[in-house]
Amino acid sequence: MNQPVLITGATSGLGLETAKVLAGQGVPLILAGRDAKRSTAAVDSIRAHAPDAEIELLELELASLDSVAAAVAELHRREVAPLRAIVCNAGLQIVDQVRSSADGYEMTFAVNHLGHFALVTGCADLLAAGSRVVVVSSDVHQGPRKSMGFPAPQWRDPRALATPDTDGAAGRDGRVAYATSKLANVYFTYELARRWAERGITATAFDPGLMPQTGLSRGYPAPARIGFRFLAPILIRVMPIARTVTRSAADLARLAVAPELAETTGKYFTGADEVPSAPESYDEDRAAALWQVSAELVEAARRVPPAERR
Repeated sequence: MNQPVLITGATSGLGLETAKVLAGQGVPLILAGRDAKRSTAAVDSIRAHAPDAEIELLELELASLDSVAAAVAELHRREVAPLRAIVCNAGLQIVDQVRSSADGYEMTFAVNHLGHFALVTGCADLLAAGSRVVVVSSDVHQGPRKSMGFPAPQWRDPRALATPDTDGAAGRDGRVAYATSKLANVYFTYELARRWAERGITATAFDPGLMPQTGLSRGYPAPARIGFRFLAPILIRVMPIARTVTRSAADLARLAVAPELAETTGKYFTGADEVPSAPESYDEDRAAALWQVSAELVEAARRVPPAERR
């Protein structure tokens, strides 16, 4: 497979639509997902759009660092280098309860940040000059003023984010955890851009906007999910931050492969536009600390059985 794009969370929503855009351009794809049936269905859906699409599947559960390590090993076994891009798209939002990953870390942090960190850094030698990493973030990292009242992120020591004190209000609020994970995405992107600049590997962060048609609200109570689905067409027309999945997918695909963005790195995009991220997202000390702690957690997973990581 010649210079494929690896996409996480490509079985539905933004990831699937982005895969369709790229397949239509003749870009080989590796779809990383945890559910074999949904992955196979995604391939069928993509090939209905692009019959000649070159697609491989990769088993990946971002909530398990062992699964991420196995996926990285499988990519090395397949000798897929160099990857054209890694699109870190998968994400979740939990609002009803505090949940832990297979490794004992707060689930939102584990999936939205740590699993992707492990995947990208594990694939370092599968990337070459000209390769890109695109991380899907969100404007909720900017706080209520930019995100229609969504609570602001609450940044703390990265180890506290991985294993929060659930007795506090912040530790119980899944929306805060989500917003904070999206800030972590931006820190990771900017630190990656700095660390890998000499290798010619670029990193950009992407805000797809509010996409009422996707499944990100699946963690909300049923009445909210139903209302969100029925209001989707109206929201897309009247809310500046609301966008269709098709439109956001085209913008995400552009970040992954467009020639005019080959040298763009360390930048934040909302849709097709390069815009400033939150002022606190430019804190290089925080970004470096997040990288260091994330690397330590991933290394610990290599050496310590899951039951002993809690």
